[in-house]
Amino acid sequence: MVIKLIKKNIVAGLIGSLFAAAGVSHFLSPNFFEAIVPRWVPSPSLANQISGALEIALGCALLVPATRRKAAWGLIVLLAIVFPANIDMFVNNVKVSSGNGENIRVEGAPDVWVRNLARLPLQFVLAYLLYRQARPKSSRLPVGP
Repeated sequence: MVIKLIKKNIVAGLIGSLFAAAGVSHFLSPNFFEAIVPRWVPSPSLANQISGALEIALGCALLVPATRRKAAWGLIVLLAIVFPANIDMFVNNVKVSSGNGENIRVEGAPDVWVRNLARLPLQFVLAYLLYRQARPKSSRLPVGP
């Protein structure tokens, strides 16, 4: 039981730190993240700021046992909300190209198909790991006399 709890805390720490660091990156390199926002989103800058702030807040909340379940569900919802951006990157072969201090969106790039395809199942892996953090403790009764 103790080993399971330690393992769960380590996984929560890794995932929470991953999301918090990614959220910070949204503010340190906004041009990169805004370039991968689908064209149909009205304000890439606002979308970047909101998703970055949520990643930081929910990632940090995942580190705290008292807020872990709600944070995990929040991150699962966030993954579902941003999933269309990953589909957009795959369908349109989007890559971000750097030049003159700017990051620009390049569609139809021939060398990104595999990378963008790999992003799609990764979202489900993260969602599964978060679900394991979000599910309630087992309510099974002990077996025995």
